[in-house]
Amino acid sequence: MKKITLLFLLSISFSFGQVLSEDFEAGLAVPLDWTNNDIAGGGETWTVATGGEAVGFAPPNTLYYDNTIVGNYALFDSDGFGGAPSPAEEAALESPAFDATTIAGTIQLSFDNFFTAGYGGAGFVEVYDGFSWIQVASYAGADQNASSIGLVEIDVTAELAAATNAQVRFRWVGDYAWGWAIDNVVVDQGPSCFVPSDFVAESITSTTFELSWMDANPGTSMWEFEIGPELFTQGTGTPITGVTGSPYTFMGLTPNTVYDFYMRTNCDGGNGDSDWVGPLSFRTSRDCVADASSTFNTNDFVDDTILDCFDFEDTDGISPIWSFNTGINDLDGDGATDQFLVVFPQGAGETEKDDWLFSPQINMTAGNNYPISVIYNAFDLNSVANESFELLIVDEQSSTAAYQNVLGTYSNVAQSGVFGDTGGNDLITQANTAFETFSPPGDGAYYVAVRATSTGSANLLMVLNIIVDETLSLTEFDSNNFSYSYNKNTDQLTLESSNSTFDAIEMFSILGQNVISRKLSNQNEVIDLSSLTDGVYLATININGNSKTIKILKQ
Repeated sequence: MKKITLLFLLSISFSFGQVLSEDFEAGLAVPLDWTNNDIAGGGETWTVATGGEAVGFAPPNTLYYDNTIVGNYALFDSDGFGGAPSPAEEAALESPAFDATTIAGTIQLSFDNFFTAGYGGAGFVEVYDGFSWIQVASYAGADQNASSIGLVEIDVTAELAAATNAQVRFRWVGDYAWGWAIDNVVVDQGPSCFVPSDFVAESITSTTFELSWMDANPGTSMWEFEIGPELFTQGTGTPITGVTGSPYTFMGLTPNTVYDFYMRTNCDGGNGDSDWVGPLSFRTSRDCVADASSTFNTNDFVDDTILDCFDFEDTDGISPIWSFNTGINDLDGDGATDQFLVVFPQGAGETEKDDWLFSPQINMTAGNNYPISVIYNAFDLNSVANESFELLIVDEQSSTAAYQNVLGTYSNVAQSGVFGDTGGNDLITQANTAFETFSPPGDGAYYVAVRATSTGSANLLMVLNIIVDETLSLTEFDSNNFSYSYNKNTDQLTLESSNSTFDAIEMFSILGQNVISRKLSNQNEVIDLSSLTDGVYLATININGNSKTIKILKQ
C-alpha cells in the first residue's frame, strides 16, 4: 500500500492575542532571545538560512519557497553536518518565555514546516508548561516520501492554559540524516474551528483515492471537499458535503490524472467552519492492465508514473528494500540526475538479502521469443561491492508466484566504472547487461523479476533499465539461414540471409536509446558502427515481418 504525505497551501485568517511571533528575518543568526540548545554536545546545532534549497532533494531547488517558507528560516541541516565521528545529534531551538494566560479561549501554536524524512532523523515539537516539556507533534519517516510539509496549527490550550512562563521548542534527533526547516512561529488565539491536518493518501488506484486526516476539534465534526482538475479555480469544482469521518474515498476518477481539492471542517456546537485547506493535489495511478503491451523498456517513459506498475517485496523482512532513485544522483557526470532502481545493503551480520523487484505486466504469446535485457551495476558503498541476484520470469508480482522460471543467476557483481566520471568510464557506460531469451509456455501476463540475494554487509545493486522485446518463432526466422558477424577492426556489422532480403535494423544502447534505425533491401547488408562508442548494443533485425534481437559487443 502506497502512502503519500500531501503538500498543501492554506488560506489563513487573522487572529488576536498573539504572545509569540518569530519570522527569522532579522539576520542569518539565531535570534538573541532564542536558545540554541546543543543537548548532545557535539557542536551540531540549529542555524538560520536563506535560499529555499531543501535538504535531501537534488540541487538546485527552491522547494522550501515553493511550498511554505518565505525569506529566512531556521534550519537543522543534518546532511550538511555529515558523518564525522561525534555524538548522535540532539539539538533544540527554544523560544523565549511568554505568558500564555493572556490569551482568552483557544491557544494555538502555528509554524511553517518542512521536515525531510529519511535515514533515522526525527523532529519533535514540544511546549513548556512551567514545569516540564510536553510533546505536541513529531515527524519521522523512512524516506523523502514521508516528509512533512506545510503550515502546522496545533491546539495547545490543554498544555499552556495556566502557564505564565511558557515556551516552545523544536528538538531534532538524528545522525547524518536529512534536515528540518521551520519559519513563522506564532502562538496566539486560535480559531473556534480548527482546520484538518496530517493528510495521508492511501490505497491509490487508477480510479479511486483514499484520504485520511486528523482533526483537533472537540465534539463531532463533519467535513466538506471541493474537487476538480489540476489548477481549477475554487468555486468551479465539484462539491462533496456531509462527510462524517476519516478516511474518505474519492471514486470514479480517471487513471493517471492529477486532481486538486480543497477541504474544510464543519464544527458543531455553533463554532462554524474552519478555513479552507488547499489546494491539495494527488494523482491517480496508471491502469497497469490497460497499459500493458508485449514489449517493455523502462526508458520509454518520460516520467515516474511507470513506477505505479512496478512492485517490490521485502521477503527477508529487513529494511531497506528496493526503491526508485530519481532526482538525487548523477551517475555519468553529465549534470543531469539519473533514475534507476536500487536495493541498499543489509546491516552488518544480518542474513542475506531476499528482496524482489517486479516489472510491470508484459503480455506474451506462446511460441514467440522474448529477448530480455537487464542493465545493472553495483556501487562500493561500504567496501568492495560483491552483489548477486537472480533474473526470473513469473506470472504474478509475488515471490510465491505459481510460475517461476529462473533465466539466469549473477554473482560477484562488482562496481564497473567510476561514479560521476565524465570521460566515458562512468557507472552507466560501463554497466553490465544480463541478456536472456524467454519463450512462454502459454499466452498470458508475465513479469520480469530481479531477486537480490547479496550476503552479509554488501553494497548497492542498481538496475538501470529493463528491456523486453518480442520476436516471432526462431524457427520461422532461422529458416532464412540468417547469420551475422562483427569485425572490430573495420567497425562493421555484416548481415547475411540465404532466402530473403532484410527489411530493417534497429540498434539500441544498453539504456534503451535508439542509436541506429535503417531500412534494408538486400540479402547481404553491411552496417557501419564507427559512429558508436564502445559498449554493448542490442540489434533487432527484420525479415519478411519476422524479427530477431541479437547482442553485439562493440570494442
